[in-house]
Amino acid sequence: MPLYTVTARDASGRTISQVKDAPSVGDLVAELRRSGLTVIGVKSEGSGAGAASAAAPTEAQAVAKSQGSIFAKKVRVSDMAAFCRQMSTMLRAGLSLLDSLETIAAETENPVFKQALLAVMTDVEAGAKLSDGFRKHPNVFNMLMCSMVEAGEVSGSLDTILEQLGIFFKRRHKLQSQIKSATAYPKFVGIFFILIVAGIFIFLVPQFSDLFTQFGAELPFLTKVLIAISKAIVDFWWITLPAIAGGVAAFIFWRRTPAGAAVWDRTILKAPMFGPLTLKSGVSRFTMTLSTLVKNGITLDQSLEITSKTLGNIVLEQAVLDARQKLIQGYSLYQAISESGIFPGLMTKMVKVGEDSGALPDMLNDVTEYYEDEVSNQVQAITSMIEPALIVALGGVVLVVILGIYLPIFGLSKAAAKGAAKGG
Repeated sequence: MPLYTVTARDASGRTISQVKDAPSVGDLVAELRRSGLTVIGVKSEGSGAGAASAAAPTEAQAVAKSQGSIFAKKVRVSDMAAFCRQMSTMLRAGLSLLDSLETIAAETENPVFKQALLAVMTDVEAGAKLSDGFRKHPNVFNMLMCSMVEAGEVSGSLDTILEQLGIFFKRRHKLQSQIKSATAYPKFVGIFFILIVAGIFIFLVPQFSDLFTQFGAELPFLTKVLIAISKAIVDFWWITLPAIAGGVAAFIFWRRTPAGAAVWDRTILKAPMFGPLTLKSGVSRFTMTLSTLVKNGITLDQSLEITSKTLGNIVLEQAVLDARQKLIQGYSLYQAISESGIFPGLMTKMVKVGEDSGALPDMLNDVTEYYEDEVSNQVQAITSMIEPALIVALGGVVLVVILGIYLPIFGLSKAAAKGAAKGG
């Protein structure tokens, strides 16, 4: 049997390193977990290298995933949840892996997902493992899914693993939906606000500008500013529109660079209202993913690497990767994530309890449920606060425009009244 060098931690926190033989990495991790050990890492020393290295994707695959085309149609989390549940049900019903893939591919409407499934079918038909077929499509099947499916293949419980993945993706879809609901209303009001302001500057302000010019009155500063903005939009649209489009494009390009993404994600974490929501959402993703991986026999260091790619925030991702390095150096998971200074104290304390009791996956699942409720409450709070704030902001802008237009009219009225009085 293949030999593996295992790094693990016992209940007292002592790090153990030893060489053991096992049929596969999954069997080895399961055996050590039954002994009350937390497996940090496994390194192959023999013919089992393929099994050990397959759990982690190549750097090229990770880059390919992060640099996917912004125009490609993505596979929704809800689609992946449905796929996992259908696969699990079909395999339990006795259908072969190939027949299950063929049935789901025939019903899939997303062209990107359908093409990936057809390609995986070809690989499986040629004798490849399902996880190996998934790894050829990192834009569809992420690191977590590939590693979980491989663990199911090794342990012979693929249907159970797929069922757990279905639950995982369903919970993740619910979390994403909550975040979207918190931002949908501000986006709608923001677009409506921009259209109203644009209409005022394009249609209303020019008419009053011509009127003021005819009277030759001295205009207040506020009115001059409004007229200048209106002229820039109406008379120089061929400069203004490209400038706005160029600014948006430059922001998107900057946002996609590593430095820009880091600055933006750090800013989002510090933003009022949305900062706490982003952090709680990230913590929920972290604990949900880590619990799912560790519970199914993925080593702790590989679980952290995979989990870091699911957080959607570079600052949180780097904190998890730093924690992984400290874990390899001999820190406990609690110590590693505590020193980042990013994760909430409640979460880190629960992790410590899970490590000390040997029930880390269950404790992480409890943390996930807590922060899912926190995200839901935060979304409701933000929605209730944003609505009046946006109405006040919209009213304030309209008030400024009205004052800018009507102040000169009041001035002209007073001048006309004084002239009439003198003439009388």
